[in-house]
Amino acid sequence: MPVKVTVTGVKWCRDRYLSMKTWFLFLLSLMLGELRGEELGAAGLVQLHRSNLVMVRGAEGSGSGFVASLGGGNFLLTNAHVVAGIKGAGFTTLDGGQIKVEGPSIAVGHDLFRIAVAGGGKPLEVMLEVDRKVAIGDEVVVLGNAEGGGVVNLIRGHLVGIGPQLVEVDAPFLSGNSGSPIIHLKTGQVIGVATYLSIKKVDAATQRAFYQPVVRRFGYRIDSVKIWQPVVWGAFYAQAGEISVVEKLTEDLGRFLIDVSRKGRVDGGAHTNPAIRMRIDQWEKDKRKKMSERDATAVDQNFLAFLRSTCRADVIAAQPRMTYDYFQRKLSEQQRDRGEMAEIFDKMIKELQSGR
Repeated sequence: MPVKVTVTGVKWCRDRYLSMKTWFLFLLSLMLGELRGEELGAAGLVQLHRSNLVMVRGAEGSGSGFVASLGGGNFLLTNAHVVAGIKGAGFTTLDGGQIKVEGPSIAVGHDLFRIAVAGGGKPLEVMLEVDRKVAIGDEVVVLGNAEGGGVVNLIRGHLVGIGPQLVEVDAPFLSGNSGSPIIHLKTGQVIGVATYLSIKKVDAATQRAFYQPVVRRFGYRIDSVKIWQPVVWGAFYAQAGEISVVEKLTEDLGRFLIDVSRKGRVDGGAHTNPAIRMRIDQWEKDKRKKMSERDATAVDQNFLAFLRSTCRADVIAAQPRMTYDYFQRKLSEQQRDRGEMAEIFDKMIKELQSGR
């Protein structure tokens, strides 16, 4: 049957086409406008909050921070490890202004530090109940002090994980970004503080190396902090200094074990930590003497017993002096690592005793 096309039908099709075209163009303009709005919104955060972005600087390094409203007050927020690593740090805004701070405190169970600042201006806003107000895949922005260079970079990404204390993002922040705000782009609110990244080079299940290392980036949530411990600067930096010495010895003991496992011998000149250097020198001196195999084994056993004891001595001595939860947790991490090292030294001693 032939199809009869009337004038009315042609007009209806034309009007419908024009209507659909109009709607398509309208929706396209909305989408482009929204994208432009997001771009302007992300970039505009830097301009809007220039006076709230803080450079943390000192003779020992640099980091990032920001001013935000929290619990009815304004605070400079950053990571505890940033402040602990920069004794006598100064706090400067992106505009170059000095920030007068008072009333420092450190979060329990988190790597977070806050310092009260004078009111005024329009600080960043901390989001409460993050796990209820955001969703995986939401866009985020990290306003970071890249490599501690004093230049704020806008680092975009997405929220990829939410935990009780942490958020995980894929925004590629780097060293020097520690202490930077992680901002939920849609609301403009801070959902976390950029803290650390983990690099995984080997698949735990197969023990095979990844073609490319797997990098994950985490920030501590502010809204999940239940207790803030008041800080006395002298005690804080004393504990920070002691933890730093403990960590350094852990690194040096680890290098000693690597030295032995790779070379089957020890390069004495490569181990300069004063806690073990003199005993290494004495051990090498004794090894050069003419002695029986039994005496040589005894020298090795005594030296390894010293290293085993060294793994625990400074950690045990430091425990009563760690009054801040943050440093107590850091010391517990060192105690775990040192315990594993002590077991290795103990195994080496037993192998010598058995003649293997």
